[in-house]
Amino acid sequence: MDLLKFIETFNAEIAKRLDVVESRGETNGLMEWVNGRVGNYEVYFLWFPKTKRLAYAVRGPGLRKEEVVNLGSVFEAVAYVERVISQLKK
Repeated sequence: MDLLKFIETFNAEIAKRLDVVESRGETNGLMEWVNGRVGNYEVYFLWFPKTKRLAYAVRGPGLRKEEVVNLGSVFEAVAYVERVISQLKK
């Protein structure tokens, strides 16, 4: 089974999980971004496929968090963002 048939680009996968998407896109395979809202929180996600780094920021009532995470693949990046989003929805 080829997992690549089940996952779209990083920005498409993450956009499906946000309540509101304000912007999303990619720049020639160097970076993908998605920003929008999850509940009362503003979220910003940047994925750098060549260096396999995910940078994100979350801002909202009582929360202001920014982090850069080294991950092994786009699959790990999507899973990481899913965990961040699920924590915001609690």
